[in-house]
Amino acid sequence: MRRCVLVAAAAALVAAQIAAADVYVVLANTTVHRGGYLRGTGDGSRLPFYLVPKRRAPDVGTQVRQPPGRPYVFLGRLRRTRNFYATQHFRFRVPRVRPGKYKVVIWCRPCGGCSSWPDLPAWG
Repeated sequence: MRRCVLVAAAAALVAAQIAAADVYVVLANTTVHRGGYLRGTGDGSRLPFYLVPKRRAPDVGTQVRQPPGRPYVFLGRLRRTRNFYATQHFRFRVPRVRPGKYKVVIWCRPCGGCSSWPDLPAWG
């Protein structure tokens, strides 16, 4: 049996509040093997994405004042765009992490350091 990392999302929206508008992300896949790719669509020029073990993820709406450190694992950033809300496709390679249930985290500096961790279903 192949060991895999489960991303806790079912093509769901991950949102973080920014000024008068929202940043959005739609994940295209919810099960990703180590070394595989997390794919999706979203906006938020240069926003960084992280994986965090589901059991270590804070509650939805928790204010985080500093960029995430351990146990958060950096996945990548959206491309820089002239329009912060320009829709773009992304593909991030999942690094070597322990198999298990994870949540995707977006660190949003323009939001005043607020990131969002929606309580999404996980499988496994």
